Amino acid sequence: MRTRSRVLGVLCAIACFAISPAGAAQSFQAPIRIVVPYAAGGGTDVVARILGQDLAKELGQVVVIENKAGASGQIGTQFVRDAAPNGTTLLFTVDHSLIIVPLTTPGAQYDAEKDFTALGQATRTSWTLSIPVDRSYSDFVGYAEAVKKDAALRFYGVPFVGGAPKVVGDAMAHEWGLPMEPVPYSGSAPVIQSVMAGQVPAGITGMPEAMAVYRSGKARVIAVSGAERTPLLPDVPTFRELGVDGLEFYTFMGFFAPKDFPQEMAQEFNVALRKVLANPVVLDKLQQMSLQPASTTLDEARDEVVDANHFWKQAINGKP
Repeated sequence: MRTRSRVLGVLCAIACFAISPAGAAQSFQAPIRIVVPYAAGGGTDVVARILGQDLAKELGQVVVIENKAGASGQIGTQFVRDAAPNGTTLLFTVDHSLIIVPLTTPGAQYDAEKDFTALGQATRTSWTLSIPVDRSYSDFVGYAEAVKKDAALRFYGVPFVGGAPKVVGDAMAHEWGLPMEPVPYSGSAPVIQSVMAGQVPAGITGMPEAMAVYRSGKARVIAVSGAERTPLLPDVPTFRELGVDGLEFYTFMGFFAPKDFPQEMAQEFNVALRKVLANPVVLDKLQQMSLQPASTTLDEARDEVVDANHFWKQAINGKP
């Protein structure tokens, strides 16, 4: 059954991402394999396939999405690190596996800045804090007051160990001068389900899961990460607005090539990607997934990686 699913996935990728002669590019002269270091069907994979279809048209080449999951994204990421920088193998991933994993996992054998060329961001999204809807409090201030009074409320669900969710919890703990304990789940979906059921006092998840419950009214989203409010939840304040500093970050998805990637090819791919991200059909699909498009130039994409790497080094080491 697993083999059949893999075959169907590859066939779908090839069939959907056909060549468009009108968009033929000069630099890319062979089919392009885009490696997603996560399982097929997940959010990163879905976005890669949405973008891959139009990238094939813009670049004039067949684009195949290949999933190489495992070890928190390390397997697929290391595969691209070792690939030839000739445009036939690229990486589409999230900042967690590219930046945070090598900073927290001794066995991770790659560096986001030294081993890859940033080709452009695709989407970005905030982390959110949600609480059950049946509580006596309905906003962050009320939640904070309740946590200070009741030690049983000092637990929060997280989709995985460490990383951004723990940084959010640690920042709240620091602000309140209280211990806060993360409760790991196997992904954001079970976290938000436990929040809705009142089985955990709060949960930290990605935006798609938070948007689902926000729309249904089955839980309350009371704060988001980032320097500014997200347009997806304009009524929900940022942690910074609420007095919790150090959470002005977001999660991004982006394209990367092995180091020493030719500048001409990088520029051509970036231009194609920005055209794809301006397509109203693509924008609508991303919005349906509660993701914000994040069109960047090559310089902006590189700077984002440098800034994120610096931020997470400080956050993980417990420095302000």
